[in-house]
Amino acid sequence: MTAPRRQVNPFPLPGWERTPMRPLRPFDRDAHRDYYVPVDGAEQAFEAFQHEMGDLTGLLEDGRLVLVTGESGCGKTALVNRCADWVVRRLGERGLRGVVLDVTGCLPTDQELSIDQRTTEVCDQLFDLLVDHDALRPEAEEQLREVRDVPRRVFPRLGRALREDTTLVVLLPSPNELVDEVIRYARVLRSAKVLFLTESAFLGPDDVADLVRRLETWVPPVTLCVGLLDEGDAQRFAADRLSRHAEAGSYPRMSDEAVELVAKLCQSVAMLQRFLHGTYEHKLESGLSYTEADLVSVEDIRAFFNTRSRNGLGIGP
Repeated sequence: MTAPRRQVNPFPLPGWERTPMRPLRPFDRDAHRDYYVPVDGAEQAFEAFQHEMGDLTGLLEDGRLVLVTGESGCGKTALVNRCADWVVRRLGERGLRGVVLDVTGCLPTDQELSIDQRTTEVCDQLFDLLVDHDALRPEAEEQLREVRDVPRRVFPRLGRALREDTTLVVLLPSPNELVDEVIRYARVLRSAKVLFLTESAFLGPDDVADLVRRLETWVPPVTLCVGLLDEGDAQRFAADRLSRHAEAGSYPRMSDEAVELVAKLCQSVAMLQRFLHGTYEHKLESGLSYTEADLVSVEDIRAFFNTRSRNGLGIGP
């Protein structure tokens, strides 16, 4: 007698089954590269990034800054990570080593810091990562160690301090003081062979235009924007995720009506992921009607909505 197949939730990412809301991170996990779905304008933004970066000559000679904007939950971090991964792989094609350094979580969350304090903290934390990844020439490492928390001394020298075959991709914390902080990054952090990527949920089109204008005499930042879900995006995302895990175990599909309801309830890709994962988890925990022959129904969506959404999904009544 054949044993029943294991029941699984089809929505977590590979390797992050217990943390389903973490963004795609392909430079750490190869399997994530195939999980990007063209929703919320992210595919067009990624294509624009590839076009702007070209053959990476500009990065290798002058360094670049990339700013991704869009509302919270729209997939900015996933896009930043995809851009970082693409650069590393393109560098590899040229026989160069790309090193991703993630300092997005280096700033304290329990206190307000000035721009100077924030860039100083980033600089100090970055030095440890440079050492950990053996990215610096030995003599340059000793020189920078003495000034590791002095951004104006470290960042202009960074490109020259790197090993000959090494290029950096640095993931910066989201700017706190918006345009002024991004301008500080662009002016202070500019260094050959270093790509800085950051994101903001607070900068609108007028802010971005002002930023580009104020930096027109410098190497202009690459500005990318992702938006809210468009018509058909929810259906495309659900179909993609539901098609991937047939070998992993047993799970129901979704009725067309259920997908339509989710599309109405969810505005961002993060909200969509949270809603779909939560609905399947709720149905799985009930222990009923969870086979390939079953469907997730409108009633299942509403059951999850009624028990969970008002307590943490950020979805209105």
